[in-house]
Amino acid sequence: MPEEVKESILKRIQKLLKMSEDKGASENEAMLAAQKAQELLSEHNLSRSDIKDDSQVEPIERETYDAERDNWQGWIQSATAKLYFCQYFSKSGVDSNYKRVNQAVFVGRKSNRIVAKSMCDYFINTVKRLADKEFETVPGSKSAINKMKRAFILGCASRLQKRITERFNEIAPPYEGIKNPDGLPMLYKNEQKAISDWLRNQGVRVVSKKSSFNIRDRAAYENGKQKGNGIGLDTQVNNQTRSRMLGR
Repeated sequence: MPEEVKESILKRIQKLLKMSEDKGASENEAMLAAQKAQELLSEHNLSRSDIKDDSQVEPIERETYDAERDNWQGWIQSATAKLYFCQYFSKSGVDSNYKRVNQAVFVGRKSNRIVAKSMCDYFINTVKRLADKEFETVPGSKSAINKMKRAFILGCASRLQKRITERFNEIAPPYEGIKNPDGLPMLYKNEQKAISDWLRNQGVRVVSKKSSFNIRDRAAYENGKQKGNGIGLDTQVNNQTRSRMLGR
């Protein structure tokens, strides 16, 4: 690629990254700008390190949101955050009325957090929408419907979480330089280490906990798993795009 062409592309990417960080931009505008920057990097086989102005490299930070107390949402958020170069964990906090609430925390670079949070919202809302549609005409008491719907949601969420994890494993298998010429697995590894170091420096210790649940209605659970197979992942990070960025 001619140097002048490369410089022109990099300047365009810089402008997009600045737009994604602009406090005056809406969340949707920031997300679209970050995604477009990623697409240009991938299309021209460039990486964030090619951008000369190091001051534009996003710092690792964390963002906290109030969240529902549902383990299945945590499964999806954890897998999705990892796919988008972030880390997720949950913690307890208090709201403006000093009421104890559950909180979801995303750690990573801003452009990554924007996309990861957007995809989490999409996945969670899709699971809820599928459950509502599945039982909108099913006869039965409210209690019975709620139990079946809960089983359906658990099945759908568990299958979706597994698919997202499988996607990550496809993109970032154990790093072997000669077999992974684009370096994407190492990019994931480096970003995960950077996030772990940041959390340690902040004095944050993330503890993994096993979650268990009872399946009250096996048929609804299995139907949920089938529906989970049909949810589009629509990720910008895949084997076709050979993405190198999202916050690097």
